[in-house]
Amino acid sequence: MVTKVLLQAPAKINLYLRVLGRRDDGYHLLATLMQKLDLCDRIEIEPAETV
Repeated sequence: MVTKVLLQAPAKINLYLRVLGRRDDGYHLLATLMQKLDLCDRIEIEPAETV
């Protein structure tokens, strides 16, 4: 049984973001320019003893 999972969520900055419209599936069409950063959030997930 897995007791703990450690993940990293990489950071980015949107330098430009424009919503161009909506697709048939409900998602938006986007024009974007982004820059990845050498930073991240560290996420730790583990089962709870009770709900």
